[in-house]
Amino acid sequence: MSSRDPSDEKLERLVGQVLRDQPLRQAPPSLEGRVLRELAARARLPWWRRGIASWPVTVRIPVIVGCAVCVPLVWILSLWLAGHLVALATHPGVAGPIATLWDTGRTLAALGAIATHIIRSIPRVWVLGGVIATAIFYAVLFGLVAAGYSLLCPRPAHSKALT
Repeated sequence: MSSRDPSDEKLERLVGQVLRDQPLRQAPPSLEGRVLRELAARARLPWWRRGIASWPVTVRIPVIVGCAVCVPLVWILSLWLAGHLVALATHPGVAGPIATLWDTGRTLAALGAIATHIIRSIPRVWVLGGVIATAIFYAVLFGLVAAGYSLLCPRPAHSKALT
């Protein structure tokens, strides 16, 4: 038994019939020519540049077998490598420096948490005031440098005549 409404099914059949009755549209001549040229160019490609389905069977079978063999080999190799890395990490000569790095990372994380707490405890009004004061000081500094430059390096006489 269908859970769909019979009127929905009737509408779907009606729309499907209307769409099937529509005439087929012709592709533009430029598109048709480009598609045919591309198909001809792909047909001229050597077999190794085409899809594997078009390769000769004498080549396709060894490639598929090689891929099927490589997947478990890579899996086994990764397990072997992981086991050796764990053994290396637990080696007494390596475990000490790893523990030191781990402790350093935890210390830096704690310092970051402290810095975050300090920064978040600063009132927003103070931050806004600091930004505004900095902008004002930079504007004053720029004005002083411009005034000093104009006093120390006067413009030549011919440039005054142009203004």
